Amino acid sequence: MLQLIKKTLLRPHPGYDNFSAYAVPSLGIAFIVFLILSILQPFDIGARNILGNPFLTASVYAAGSIITALINYTWIKFFPDFFKNENWNIGKEIFSLFYQLITISTAIWLINVVREISSPTVSGYYSMLLNVTSVAIFPYLTVLIVRNIYLFKKRSRKAAMMNINLFLNNKKSPDVSFSDMIDIDKFVEPVDMNKFLSAEEKDGYLVVKVARNEDVDELIVGSTLSEFEGGNSHFNQLFKCNNSIIVNINRVLWVEGNAAGYKLALHPKLPPVAVADDKRIKFKKLMEAI
Repeated sequence: MLQLIKKTLLRPHPGYDNFSAYAVPSLGIAFIVFLILSILQPFDIGARNILGNPFLTASVYAAGSIITALINYTWIKFFPDFFKNENWNIGKEIFSLFYQLITISTAIWLINVVREISSPTVSGYYSMLLNVTSVAIFPYLTVLIVRNIYLFKKRSRKAAMMNINLFLNNKKSPDVSFSDMIDIDKFVEPVDMNKFLSAEEKDGYLVVKVARNEDVDELIVGSTLSEFEGGNSHFNQLFKCNNSIIVNINRVLWVEGNAAGYKLALHPKLPPVAVADDKRIKFKKLMEAI
């Protein structure tokens, strides 16, 4: 049972690579808050509506939810790697959920304290936290699980079709008759495009990985990914998976699909490379053109 729970919590889940990926669920939460408070009117809120208007009351609390979400977004700005698609999973999403519930509960409690309808005490705060959690936890977890399963199945099917394409077009073994040299750096000899795997920017350096029979050679040069991309823009097979790495799409051996997106296997001795959410559509088009 513990292994199953651990496996579930570590299951990949869409992260927050950009503002829209965070804004959409945050607006969804605010909309749900509005619907619950305006239509269901829980916790006897109907007797305490602002100017007797349930929609005005619900709008104030929903606006508080949005403002809180915007404040929480600063965590993503300060720690972008932690929230990236390739690092995100269900466990982190659930942790994020409880953090959001705490902050939204705090915002609603403060509004109620100003309106003098909630006690400005610790017990009053805990009561509000319990009320908000009891209303939001079940629908949120339901949406989380359904979304994860749906995206996993959808992207796994697409990855399977891509892998069939790779097999039928023999992309596992690039055409050795084609030979062109790719510029790495002015101080480094050009590399045969057929052997080039990827270029990744790390700590101000460019780490270039080149296939050498069954092994992988690693070249570290004093260049940037932008310079590499600009100097080799005529190669159609170069694909920028995310902000830090460019791969040779013709060297993709296998595509893995999960709820968070896609990962590309370039070589048996290299870890798979994650495709950023904003690159996903372009990646699918490239794979369909193979």
